[in-house]
Amino acid sequence: MNRFPLALSAILLLCTAAHAQDCATVEVHNVRPQQGQLMLAAYADAETFGKNPLKMMRVPAGDATMTVQFCGLTGSAVALMLYQDLDGDGKMGRNAVGIPSEPWGGSGTPGMFGPRWETGRVALDGKPIVVRLSM
Repeated sequence: MNRFPLALSAILLLCTAAHAQDCATVEVHNVRPQQGQLMLAAYADAETFGKNPLKMMRVPAGDATMTVQFCGLTGSAVALMLYQDLDGDGKMGRNAVGIPSEPWGGSGTPGMFGPRWETGRVALDGKPIVVRLSM
């Protein structure tokens, strides 16, 4: 009996399982369908929050509610910041006083003054991370 295919299958299963552990399912609500791109950033701790993301990702906007696999995440918790880049300039649009003019959101409970590590931190426990964009 040839055991090579069985051994190869076991290795592939282990690699797939390991890869799945560093991915989080992000469910994004209030997307403006088919407009621009969703920009996602994951932060690993309070020191790097808003400055140096652990991982960044860009995906075309699809339906009003989208599910995205965000891979490359490590640790037990992350904080996510998202915005929908409607004008395609790669930056979150803001009005003259600095208020975002493009839909944005964050994990956890971002609060009225924007996201912070303390309020945005969510566990990487296999449960979907739900983010509701503004506007």
